[in-house]
Amino acid sequence: MRIVIAGVSGSGKTTIGKLVAEELGCEFADADAFHPPENIAKMSAGVPLDDGDREGWLEALGHHLADRGSIVLACSALKKIYRDRLRELAGPIRFFVLTAGRAVLEERLAHREHFMPGSLLDSQLNTLELGEDVEEIENDRSPEEVSEVVISRC
Repeated sequence: MRIVIAGVSGSGKTTIGKLVAEELGCEFADADAFHPPENIAKMSAGVPLDDGDREGWLEALGHHLADRGSIVLACSALKKIYRDRLRELAGPIRFFVLTAGRAVLEERLAHREHFMPGSLLDSQLNTLELGEDVEEIENDRSPEEVSEVVISRC
C-alpha cells in the first residue's frame, strides 16, 4: 500500500502522514527531505518552484516509493501531472489531499520554522489541482480525527 498525504504548505501533511503511518504500521517519509539544495535555496528565497525544478525531485520520490512496500509519504503533489508521474514510477498510489481555510493555513505557517515561507502560499493555492485522482479531506479537526478519516478510506 502506497499512500501520499498531499496539499499545500501548512495543510498538515507531515502531522497527518506520521499518524497514518504509525496506525498502519508502515514507513513514513517526508518529500521535503528529497529536495536538492537548489530547490531549497529557491524556496527559501521566496521563489516558487517550476515544473522543471520538480523533475528530479519527483524522480527521486517515485523511485523511493517503488522501492518500498507499504509507505506513507507527505508530499505536496499539487498538480495532476506530478501525481501521474509518481504513479508512473511507483505503481498504484492513493492520494489524499488535505485542505484548510486560508486563515488556518496562514496561522499554521506563522508558527513553524521551515524553508518554505508563508509568502509562497498564494503560489501553492493557485497551483493546487483537485480532481478525480485524489480524495479531498478537510483538515479542520484534531490530527487524530483526520488521520482516522484517511485510514477509513484506505
